[in-house]
Amino acid sequence: MSGGALLVTTDDSLIAAVPRLCALAGVHCEVDRDSSAARAAWRYAAVILVGAEVARALAAARLPRRERVLVLTAQATDAACWQSALQLGADAVLRLPEDEAELVDRLRTPPASTLGVARVIAVMGGRGGAGASTLATALAMTAGRSGSAVLLDGDPLGGGLDVLVGAESAPGLRWDDLAATRGRLDAGAFASAICTVGGIGLVSWGRPVNGRSVDVEGVSAVLDAASRAFATVVVDVARSLTPLSERCLEAATESVVIVPADVRSVSATAALLASFGRRLGTPALVVRDPGGAGLSAKDIAASLGMSLTATLRSDPNVHAAAQRGEPPLRRGRCGLTQLCELVLSIRATRDAA
Repeated sequence: MSGGALLVTTDDSLIAAVPRLCALAGVHCEVDRDSSAARAAWRYAAVILVGAEVARALAAARLPRRERVLVLTAQATDAACWQSALQLGADAVLRLPEDEAELVDRLRTPPASTLGVARVIAVMGGRGGAGASTLATALAMTAGRSGSAVLLDGDPLGGGLDVLVGAESAPGLRWDDLAATRGRLDAGAFASAICTVGGIGLVSWGRPVNGRSVDVEGVSAVLDAASRAFATVVVDVARSLTPLSERCLEAATESVVIVPADVRSVSATAALLASFGRRLGTPALVVRDPGGAGLSAKDIAASLGMSLTATLRSDPNVHAAAQRGEPPLRRGRCGLTQLCELVLSIRATRDAA
């Protein structure tokens, strides 16, 4: 979900009361009885409302700290309730119906500030070789022209984004150095310690990777530090449903899927969307080289049940740059630059509305 409130509870009395209170505050409310949507919506929802009976379980899941989390209960509060709320990073514990007026007031009040909260964009290919890594790199570089940006390599077996941009020998920390991190990293130290290429930060994989498992707590720490150190975080996410890809999508504020315009790619993308489900939120759809196989971009979007965001024509110069180990964007504006500017402008336009 994007915006609105998410109510996570198994308490029927809360399920009956809270949507009504949200309506009074002018806020849409989505109800989740089994906590399945909590991770996916943790960054998307404007406010998270947690029933006291599930607060301990959500706290144990170690979700990223965020503003506007409220614990609700229809029972008397006790020490266990407050402990779970503290572990969850909740702003308050409210008892209903006594605290209904305060809940409505909190729902109506926007966050005090969004400064320091990064835009986190997850990029995925509808199939392997769709061009997701190139698009992710180009998005980060485009964002870096008007603000600070970092590119995170979310695919351990993708060959390395540092290779794509010719930075495999560049100094700076890789995932190998960061994946076992615990706790909260200093944002400034993190930004200074990672690789820098083309004016943006980069966290890629060292070699050899050997298909090893990823320490999810370390990934969470890196995502948290990146979102505090940079205005825009772009993550090239693997197509496989792993703890790493799930955690990257949990941190994302939006997602982009790129699909080549051929039948097999559309079929693969449909399987991807079914596999990832709500974890992708409502992704922007980019269709690459429409019409070449007789498939129009609009037909592809319709068959996938998605809204078309943009189309992209393959650029031989971009491919040649990748073969030379150079970033995909050089001086001047090309079709890829224009596409990235369009994708990056979508949220800005929506925020200004």
